[in-house]
Amino acid sequence: MNWKYIFNPFLKFSEKHLLIVGVLSVIIGSFIGNSFSVTYDGVFDAHPSATTFMESLKENAINILAVSVLLIILGKIINAKTRIIDIFSISMIYRIPIYISGIFINIPLFNKITNKVLANKDHLENIKFDTMELVSILAASSILMILLIYSITLLVNGFRTATNLKKWQYYIYFAIVLIIAEVLSKILINSL
Repeated sequence: MNWKYIFNPFLKFSEKHLLIVGVLSVIIGSFIGNSFSVTYDGVFDAHPSATTFMESLKENAINILAVSVLLIILGKIINAKTRIIDIFSISMIYRIPIYISGIFINIPLFNKITNKVLANKDHLENIKFDTMELVSILAASSILMILLIYSITLLVNGFRTATNLKKWQYYIYFAIVLIIAEVLSKILINSL
């Protein structure tokens, strides 16, 4: 197995295959959002909240469009030959780990911990966790962090491949664009 293709599938697979996988992942991710009561209210966000399949699909579409449009603009500035289909595929594929994280977010352990914290919000020093809860929190948090890092890795590597990115300065613009996309998606999701 070549690990390079796990972290940058855009080198191996055609844009048509990536587009098909991306569309299927959006549908499956929206189903996960509906089934596990997870809302995707930002380009890297997944939070527990009851949602319908159509609401989840709308949130995912807004997140994908916010990232796509801004990265297409930046990609065309960096390299005029940047293809829209490549950026659009990247904007769907990077979300796969976020959808997977949706399965972990609404586990009963997190709900139990949230209820403990809310019940003692004025006196957090009174909260006591047993060893199994702490180990579970650490394990679940580690998995969620790994999924977030993998998502960002897919996005960076895909964008670098699509634009033939060479200069380090463009990574700063890339980060700024992602921050703008996060703010824009939150505004659009909350207003629609």
